[in-house]
Amino acid sequence: MLTVNRVSRIFQEGKAGFRNVDLSLKKGEVVGVLGTSGCGKSTLLRVLSGLDAGFEGDIQTGSDRPEEAFGMMFQEPRLMPWLTVEENISFGVKDKSRKAQAQELIETVGLAGFERHYPKDLSGGMAQRVAIARSLLNRPEILLLDEPFSALDAFTKMQLQDLLLSIWEKHHTTTLLVTHDIDEALYLCDRIVIMRGQPGQIESELFVNRPKPRKRGDVHLAQLKDEILSELDFTKR
Repeated sequence: MLTVNRVSRIFQEGKAGFRNVDLSLKKGEVVGVLGTSGCGKSTLLRVLSGLDAGFEGDIQTGSDRPEEAFGMMFQEPRLMPWLTVEENISFGVKDKSRKAQAQELIETVGLAGFERHYPKDLSGGMAQRVAIARSLLNRPEILLLDEPFSALDAFTKMQLQDLLLSIWEKHHTTTLLVTHDIDEALYLCDRIVIMRGQPGQIESELFVNRPKPRKRGDVHLAQLKDEILSELDFTKR
């Protein structure tokens, strides 16, 4: 579904960004990206989404509609305060059938009854539910998630992780998740790649061979967490 071949994006005299990233995602796969701060994880998503065109290398998708292949969700909801929940989700969409789909998505993310509410009336978790619905409106084949739950409290974060998992179980959308939360990556992802350095590079990957939905606190996941922590230990290099 997605192939990234020797892609680089370098800033600040070669000291930031990422370089020579090779990555491929199979259809329906959920892949997590973990790494040290400043290794270019979010920049990678911006390049893949088309928000940053100043890169070198080759990016290919298996989509028949590459202009709509990606859906993007950020750490902040980035809602327009003058628009309602429904209007934020369907903003910029002219296709009437897609606008009608907004109501279905509102129900999917658990916001039925809040269609006419404005962002100021929403909690942080509710605002991120709106952002999830908006990212899905164009039925993307590849969903890019940039630390979408990092600003939320632990309980709300777990609720939205379960919501994201339920949406994946229904649609099997290929997903690339950037996160600092190792437990989150282990709970949601089929495979995890680890980036290090400035500029960052992919140094290793591991497979999470456990069926979904998974149990939080699973012993196997705890063992994988120890492996990841060891890999990310900056004192080793």
